[in-house]
Amino acid sequence: MSEVFDLAELAASADLERELGRLAADHGIIRTRQLNQQETWTVLSAALTRELLSDPRLSNDVHTHAPHGALVPGLQVMLLEQDDPGHARYRRLVSAAFASKAVRQLEPRIVEVTRQLLDKLGDSGTVDFIDAFTYPMPLEVICDLLGVPGEDRDPFRKWAMDISAAPSAEAMQAAAGELFAYCIGLIGAKREQPTEDLLGELIAARFEDGSGLSDEELSSFAAVLLIAGHDTVTNLLANALHELLTHPEQLAALRADRSLVGQAVEEALRFRGSAMTTVNRVALTDIEAGGVTLREGELVRFLLNAANRDAEVREDGHTFDIRRATAQHVAFGMGPHFCLGQRLARQEATIALTEILDRFPTLELGVPAGEVRWLASDAIRGLEALPLRYARETV
Repeated sequence: MSEVFDLAELAASADLERELGRLAADHGIIRTRQLNQQETWTVLSAALTRELLSDPRLSNDVHTHAPHGALVPGLQVMLLEQDDPGHARYRRLVSAAFASKAVRQLEPRIVEVTRQLLDKLGDSGTVDFIDAFTYPMPLEVICDLLGVPGEDRDPFRKWAMDISAAPSAEAMQAAAGELFAYCIGLIGAKREQPTEDLLGELIAARFEDGSGLSDEELSSFAAVLLIAGHDTVTNLLANALHELLTHPEQLAALRADRSLVGQAVEEALRFRGSAMTTVNRVALTDIEAGGVTLREGELVRFLLNAANRDAEVREDGHTFDIRRATAQHVAFGMGPHFCLGQRLARQEATIALTEILDRFPTLELGVPAGEVRWLASDAIRGLEALPLRYARETV
């Protein structure tokens, strides 16, 4: 096919997923243009997504095989941009840290942060809920998890905003570079004075040969956790609330039966997941897939939101239904690079939705649904703002 689609332009529409469905009916793979104007093959089909995400002929090590496709050129130690065996070795250490005491005991802090932010809203009003809640909540959790000192959190927030809302690839890379440099200093301080947080756990962790992670590896992990663990949860929460408020029968069902909150989170992930695409991969050899040839050296990524609504998987994929018997999805990817933070993201979303609904019997969009604007992004699916009207009493 010759047409090249600008995914960021398509994403500015609420109809993105339906448009992707129409494209997927004819093409399992399309050509898209990224924010930096690079062209890449983008996989839409659920079957091809499941097949190719585990295909060793597609390498995550773009720094070696296609440096122009790297998330942050020059930063070669990111876990999500490594191949096995190095990736598997690194991931085992990080997986163990995610199962550590620092993460297991995080739930009370998530509840505390959630309630503090909701307290600030008062009993009633209208507010941009992204600015007031869904943005600061996961950021505070990530800062706690990494052990970022309180006095350093303002610049940390600025870097997070600059990275998530960057107008260009250059601006995003500049913010990421500043964040990486800060993390190098933070890790140096923690090496001198050990701390009981996730970074502290990783600094102390050792491979089988007794070696540990380098400062560069630790810093890249911290940077990726901020970018992936904050931005995606921010938009997952906002998207979930948007879908519940624009599907009032679903919201009523959840208010009537709080045991459905876990299913509501899974359906929100499937229906309009915030991590819209994966990072780039590069073809190590020519690959025949979906009726096209992915040439050696070409970039390939996966449009997870398209795969999650694929008509070949479910006929009612464009229906938001929290009672769905199974909400199987690939919102967290699959294969060797399946998202390590998926448990934490689910935990944050479940706690947040429960607390919000318990706090505010009245919750509705503050503007007509048609006035809500979607981000023009080729990677994150989210809203520019989510104006909500809320009250502690039923109006």
